[in-house]
Amino acid sequence: KKSICESIKKNIINLYPNKDLKKFSLEKYHKFINESEHISLDKRLKRQYPKDFGFADDKIIKIIEREIKHPLGYQKSEENIKHWIIIRINMPHSGGFNPAHKDIYEDFDDKGYAPRMINCWIPICGVNKFTGLPIVPGSHNFLENEILRTKCNSVLEGRQYSVNCIKSWKGKNNLELFHPKDGEMLIFSSHLIHGLGINNNSDETRISLEFRLHSQSSNN
Repeated sequence: KKSICESIKKNIINLYPNKDLKKFSLEKYHKFINESEHISLDKRLKRQYPKDFGFADDKIIKIIEREIKHPLGYQKSEENIKHWIIIRINMPHSGGFNPAHKDIYEDFDDKGYAPRMINCWIPICGVNKFTGLPIVPGSHNFLENEILRTKCNSVLEGRQYSVNCIKSWKGKNNLELFHPKDGEMLIFSSHLIHGLGINNNSDETRISLEFRLHSQSSNN
């Protein structure tokens, strides 16, 4: 958490060098940054890499590898790129980030394959009974003909999204809110339906780390 705080402060200073951050905290991010400033910051914070943090992310990866018994890493086996880490910031009483979707659609629609990867979601602050990560348990096993979805750049409730949104599944569109405690994280299949988050906290910013880990097996 301390490392994430320093990383966010560094990005704020780079964009807004006159900001007074003496009493800055992650929970009160919204007291220091307005909505228009956040838009510029958000673009930077969605593309972070291990070198941008001061903690041993390899230890986290090893823990996950032990859980699922498979070698993992940021490297996409199908392409010569490494996946990034997202610092997701959601200010109080705001939504506006990714409605219900599956992460595998991005590659499947664009390149015709579903990458072998998993999603990792680590709460940093502001995650409680009012806000967390909405998911559809078991949806990684749904058949595609049971899912009604859109392509990227779709408009939902007047807002345009870059992800391939899912409108309904098996005639439903209700998600279940999961809110891990400090020291916990969510690991789930990239075929799982998730998203559509809203921060219902009245005066606390919600911040999480999101990243994808790819199979590093030679038998891909």
